[in-house]
Parts: sequence; structure tokens; C-alpha cells
Amino acid sequence: MTSFEVLQDLVTKVKASESAMKEVSGMNKSFQFKPSDQPAYYVEFESGEIILEKGEKQGASATVSATDQVISDVLSGQLNAVSAFMSGKLKVSGDIMSAQKITALASKIKR
Repeated sequence: MTSFEVLQDLVTKVKASESAMKEVSGMNKSFQFKPSDQPAYYVEFESGEIILEKGEKQGASATVSATDQVISDVLSGQLNAVSAFMSGKLKVSGDIMSAQKITALASKIKR
């Protein structure tokens, strides 16, 4: 599964969870993902909506860069995001604290 597909699955699960939707309802942020070996994509949280699109989002709150496998592993909970960041496998620019909310949300949904 590509990281886009992993995030697509996560978005579907968040939309199906009332508690998860409450958690993201006030988050008005967008996150750009730039896998080094796959096309770019972004996820946008705005006014209680979650939009996942392929392509680039100008003015994203944070940009996440890594190989597709590293992003997949972080989103699926197989790799700790902080460890990946500290080891240089994962790069995050912009609002790092908000980007952490995605991994926290992912870990809650995957339980």
C-alpha cells in the first residue's frame, strides 16, 4: 500500500468515527506530503471537513518529506514519527506541532 492509500484509509476511518471527527472539527490546517518516490498529495482539515487530494497545496501548514515507505510506516503506526524525524528518515517543515496531531490521530484510529 502506498502512503496515499494508507492516509486514504485513515481519512475514511476518521470520517466514520464521531469522536475522531469531533477531535478534528476545529482544526483548520493542511498538510503536504512529499514522498521522494511517489507523487505529492495533501490532506486538508477545514470547517469539519477532511479533504485528501493528489498534488500540491500552496500555503500548507506543514510539509512532510520522506520515502513513501517511511510515510506509510509512520501513518500505520509501524514506525514512531519522532524516532523517524530524529534519525533523519522523516523531514517536517512548518507547523511541526500540528503535524504531530495527524500521527496521534492515526494511532487512536488504528487501535
